[in-house]
Amino acid sequence: MSSHSSESVPEQMLVDVLAAEEMSVYCVYEPGLVDPFPEIPARVLARRGLLRRIQSTQAEICRLQAMQYEAVAEFAGKAEDRSVVARELALALAVSPRAAENQIGLAEALVTRLPETLKAMRRGEIDAYKASKIHEPAAALTDEQAREVDAIMAGRIGRKDPSGLRRSTALAVARVDPDGYARRCARRRARRGIELVPQGEGMVRLCADIPVEVGAAAYARIDAEAHRRRRADMSKTVEQYKADVFAELLLKDTSGLTVGPKAEVFIYMDVYTWLNLNTKPAEMAGQGIIPAWLANEIANGTNTTLRRLITDPDDGQIISVGRRSYRPPTALARLAYARDRECRSPVCHRPAQVCELDHVEAWDADGGETSCDNLASFCAKDHHIKDLPGWSYTMDKDTGEITITTPTDDQYTSKPEPLHEPRNNPLPDEDPPPF
Repeated sequence: MSSHSSESVPEQMLVDVLAAEEMSVYCVYEPGLVDPFPEIPARVLARRGLLRRIQSTQAEICRLQAMQYEAVAEFAGKAEDRSVVARELALALAVSPRAAENQIGLAEALVTRLPETLKAMRRGEIDAYKASKIHEPAAALTDEQAREVDAIMAGRIGRKDPSGLRRSTALAVARVDPDGYARRCARRRARRGIELVPQGEGMVRLCADIPVEVGAAAYARIDAEAHRRRRADMSKTVEQYKADVFAELLLKDTSGLTVGPKAEVFIYMDVYTWLNLNTKPAEMAGQGIIPAWLANEIANGTNTTLRRLITDPDDGQIISVGRRSYRPPTALARLAYARDRECRSPVCHRPAQVCELDHVEAWDADGGETSCDNLASFCAKDHHIKDLPGWSYTMDKDTGEITITTPTDDQYTSKPEPLHEPRNNPLPDEDPPPF
């Protein structure tokens, strides 16, 4: 190996040596092998050598994921309260609760129901994402049926991509449990619904789980109308027309007329931005940052209601108001929701206005006040967790920072971002202060 050292061999010579003498072996994809030249910088390798390094690194990632998922399964199995173990894992990994739930589900399936799939991960053949494409179609099966599907898939994993693995697994599931597959199709249709997924940069993805024939018919209608409009007006792409037609169809009222959005959404923008004195970005609760032009477009819409919020110019936080009754008055609730913007758990981003207000310090005749410095927005799940054994929430009344302590004594903090940076001079000038 010393003859291949990057310190003793000129780079061009090393490229020539690797390309001529080693690449026939170096580029064979065998997940069990490791990079035979790890000490050589990537910039020195020929393209075939780089591809082999990418492959061998991916194989090592697969093996490490197998180790991690085995640990996740053990961690979940040793939890005293299984109902909240995903929340604890989400906090530890800084991922969403849903992602943690999915990780636990896959981990437990791999160690109990899909041993051949786990072996493939240990060999470096598939990663966790590909393993999930085997787990998901088999999730509703009994343990015995799942292991039968796992055995079938052991000979099919090969070099399939994720979509190919899922299709192949679905065929195996239908073969192993044809009656159950038919029943599950009926149940899935009954659980149809929609989901709004933030995408950033002023966009969201609206996803719908609907029966296949309904979805196919709806898409065909949207596609046909989009192409019709495209033929008449080439100013937009077909995909843009599809999105516009989709939105228009959803926003039609009972008379068939297209109307603007009327649902309540919260937009936080600097008054200077609203007055077009600066172009600082605004924020839409639960969806993230939007540019000034879009915030102004929404704020000036025909269905928009503007509410005034007073902030402290020293720190940009909304000024709180104290109350002594248990149930917050409407104005106080709006103030708390406006301050929080989202669920106060560090790993949950549900808009505050669909959350529940909780007294961080329990309310009673002589206890925590019903005031902004003791109220916090939590989704139903996180609100429930607060009262479980081993969990505690505390709130710093001066900063609004919430500290969450989990059953493993780990601590995680959450603090709402200020609505604007501190201002030395709150009045606009030639160069308005930042949002």
